[in-house]
Parts: sequence; C-alpha cells; structure tokens
Amino acid sequence: MSSLLATIAIIVLLTVFSYFVVREENKLKSSSVVFLVMLMLFSSTLSTEWSRMTSELVEEAEDPHYGLPDIWDGKQVVCFHFSSESAPPGFNDGRHHIDSDGTDFKTDKNWNTTGACVGGFEGYNIGIDLLNAAVSVTGDNFALNVTDYGELGLFVNSIGGINPCEQGPCGDNIWTSWKFLHNGVLSFSGISALTLDDDSVITFQIVTETW
Repeated sequence: MSSLLATIAIIVLLTVFSYFVVREENKLKSSSVVFLVMLMLFSSTLSTEWSRMTSELVEEAEDPHYGLPDIWDGKQVVCFHFSSESAPPGFNDGRHHIDSDGTDFKTDKNWNTTGACVGGFEGYNIGIDLLNAAVSVTGDNFALNVTDYGELGLFVNSIGGINPCEQGPCGDNIWTSWKFLHNGVLSFSGISALTLDDDSVITFQIVTETW
C-alpha cells in the first residue's frame, strides 16, 4: 500500500511541477504530457502494487496454496512457521506474506502460527534453489544454518537464528526439529533432492516427536 501511494505521489508531484515551470500557454499541454509519460513508466509498478493490495487469501483447505494470497496461484512458495514465542523479531504478529522482490505486503494475524511465506517464484526445479531464493530476498531474516552430509543431503540446523532444540526437548527418545512439507504433505526427499512442481509450496515448521 505504501509503495502504491508513493508511486502515485511521484506522478502527481512531477505533473504539478511541470505545470508551474513552463510558460502559461503551454501549462496544460506540458503537464498532460508529463502525466501520461509518468503513468506509462510506472504502469507496471502500479499494476503490481494494486494486485498486492487487492489480493485475497485462498480459502480452499485442500489447496496447497490454502491461506496464501491468490496472486501466487500457479507460483512457487516457501513458508517458515514458528510459534509466537520463537519467531524471529518482527514476525511474531501473524503470518507475513512477502513477494519475490522482498516486499512484505500482507499479514494474516488469524493464522495459527507466526512467521512468513515468501512467494511468487517461477522456474525453480530443485528445492534448495527455491529455498535459497526465498532466504535471499528477505535479507538476514531467515538466514540458514545447515550441515552438509554429502550424499545424504543437507540438514537444516536453524532458520532465522531459531534452533528447534532450543525451543523444545532433544534427547534419546524425543526430538524437536524442522518438519519439511511439500504441498502440505511430509516430504520423503530432502530439500537438496526435492523435485519441484510449477506451483510447489514448501514449508518448514518446528515439531516435537517421540520414538
């Protein structure tokens, strides 16, 4: 919303400025030309911001994109879910929705976990590449700490500085770790080996399990 207002403000200010700096007989023509040129230059930005502002959350519970903005339909998404007590700073007030350019444009305060979903991606084939892209556009907010076990793949130790074993018990018969879902279902492939769909949603959430 703020980006949309800022863009509109720039167009208006430049149009008004052009009106006052030209000769009287050319004021209307000049300002009209400036307005149209600015509108064309910023049309893509205006369209994107308007789509974000008017987006609605998918309501079909069986849809892997359930609870996500409908502008991400057919796109790839990465979600990071935390409890309200363990979320990184700034992400404990609901589930944030961050577009593929890093814009945090919608927060669902009614979602049952906190954290963020980063979406709108296209063309990624392997899970780790999509995960790295999502982490990259959010800066250090969801920085990864992983252990590479070679052929066995990567083990995610922490996300955004949150280590599951610091949030729950870790012992001989009980373990708190990152649960990795693909399209809402537990993935039997690791993040470095997961083959993605065009509209894949991958999710990391902290769970405690016993054996």
